[in-house]
Amino acid sequence: MKPITRQEWFGALVAVLVLGLLLSLATPYFLTAGNLSNILVQASVIALLAGGQTFVILTGGVDLAVGALTALAGAVAGHLMLKAGLDPYAAILVALAIGAAVGLFNGYLVAFVGIPAFIVTLGGLTLWRGLAFDLTGGFDNAGLPEPLPFLGYGSLLGVPMPTLITLIYFGVMAFVLSSTRLGRYVYAMGSNEMGARQVGIHIRGYKLAVYVVCGLSCALAAIVLMARMDSSSGKMAQNFELDAIAAVILGGTSLFGGRGSIWGSLLGAVLITMIRNGMNLMEISQFKQMMAIGAVVIVAVWIDVIRRQHLLRK
Repeated sequence: MKPITRQEWFGALVAVLVLGLLLSLATPYFLTAGNLSNILVQASVIALLAGGQTFVILTGGVDLAVGALTALAGAVAGHLMLKAGLDPYAAILVALAIGAAVGLFNGYLVAFVGIPAFIVTLGGLTLWRGLAFDLTGGFDNAGLPEPLPFLGYGSLLGVPMPTLITLIYFGVMAFVLSSTRLGRYVYAMGSNEMGARQVGIHIRGYKLAVYVVCGLSCALAAIVLMARMDSSSGKMAQNFELDAIAAVILGGTSLFGGRGSIWGSLLGAVLITMIRNGMNLMEISQFKQMMAIGAVVIVAVWIDVIRRQHLLRK
């Protein structure tokens, strides 16, 4: 199936512009260069997680453990740097290896064993975070060495590094989805897995690859997050699962699989960050922010269900 990307991300773009206009009218502090740059930096981690989540949801699955895997990769990498004296670049490679290994584990259970993705990743929600606490003794590790501070607070040609990393990542992932066999098969599996199998697509292998992509995305998010925090611990990325899934849905990707856009997920991450940022500027409590994000997710899923029913009637 050929992805219809424009429809999917156009709605998210309109939502970002409308929300930006409303927040600009609500508070004079929103539409400033510093705040807009801050929004893009803050959105970077959620966007990276949403990017990996997009691949999974496009196949009709879901990964509930992206936050926990981010904590595991970041906590272990930080611990190795500060407690074991490992070279920072080697520790970053370890974080990426952890992400890939967990992705392989998840993908194997889903694709080859046949356990539903919801169950596999629901277990991982506590498994990986618990392992992060166990391997690091539950301690925070602060004061990370270079290049982490540069990755968190440096800039290149005036663009903050977290934003630049995110843009490069999405450029690569957009190319993968639009111009590679993996991308075409991701859409095909999500649209009609039985049909994709009948035309000779190796469903198991490509589904395994999807979870590896998601795992590597979590590891990259962990590197950016601990660079921003200048610390790492098993408490990293708590409740980021909801924000990542919400960003994908708000970006126009269908929870039923087969339809969606990676750029829409980026816009969805920006949209969620704008909501939180605007509420903070208006001094709205964290509890009401939680309620607002939850309500937005429900409405987005409702719209997705209505859109799917409309497509099925055609």
